[in-house]
Amino acid sequence: MRNIACIGVGTIGSSWAALFAWNELQVRIYDANSEAIEKAINNIEAALEILREITGDKRSPKDLLDKIYIAKNLEDALIGVQYVQESAAESYEVKKSLFKAMDEFTESETILATSTSGLRISEIQKAARRHPERCITVHPFNPPHIIPLVEIVPGELTSEEVLRRTVEFMKRLNKKPVIVKKDIPGMIANRLTAALWREAVNLVHMGIATPEEIDTAVKYGPGLRWAITGVFLTYHLGGGKEGIKHFLESLKESFSLRWKDLAKWTEYPPGSFEKIIKGMEKYPILSKMSYDEITKWRDMKIIEILKIIR
Repeated sequence: MRNIACIGVGTIGSSWAALFAWNELQVRIYDANSEAIEKAINNIEAALEILREITGDKRSPKDLLDKIYIAKNLEDALIGVQYVQESAAESYEVKKSLFKAMDEFTESETILATSTSGLRISEIQKAARRHPERCITVHPFNPPHIIPLVEIVPGELTSEEVLRRTVEFMKRLNKKPVIVKKDIPGMIANRLTAALWREAVNLVHMGIATPEEIDTAVKYGPGLRWAITGVFLTYHLGGGKEGIKHFLESLKESFSLRWKDLAKWTEYPPGSFEKIIKGMEKYPILSKMSYDEITKWRDMKIIEILKIIR
């Protein structure tokens, strides 16, 4: 696959476009919001500059931008492409409309991928009447040009061949694909982060800790282990030489007590927004650095971690 289309080039879509261009692929970009295109080009150039800095690569971001073609319309964006990465609004109506058109405007072998973080591809692919078997979820973690993880979810009608080709393509881009075996909302990583986010919000809402204190607890505690050993291996090692069996048996009651006390709500508690916003107003780094400075600092730190765990 050499010719790629990025449909929807907001934060996620422009990051995908940068990754494709960095890998010497020809990229056609399109967004229904014409104002988003200019911002996307700036985002792509900034992402390419970050990649150049962290890798020491001598290629110029300006030269790599030559691989980006700004399409006149959706049909123009899909001419001759072998892979489409859709990153439009998180709405079944929007995505179904796009997949219907993408199915009509592309060759039958073209893979149609969505970046959706929570919608089911089995529902989206129903709109692709001609070839629903080539539709698949390829969900990145933000920013896609930096973080390796991609969660790949085949729909009920997705072919094994499309799944295989998609996994191989992501590996070519040095991504870390994980196949999600059932098409469930939130996939793997977002379900885990949703559970953690609910308890983090709950701790702020109950006045137990501030946003900064919670972030500190994660960064300098479990986050360090998770980056190296994940969840299951962390607890397997926590069981000593007897491993996960000993961990499960010895801490069964302890975990049961914690689970009983965790938040169980499915909608934000009244007043929680105000408490979170007020807490973030006192977050030290936000008064010292701009948004762009913080995101660049974050990306550089992520790269340092990746050099260790790869």
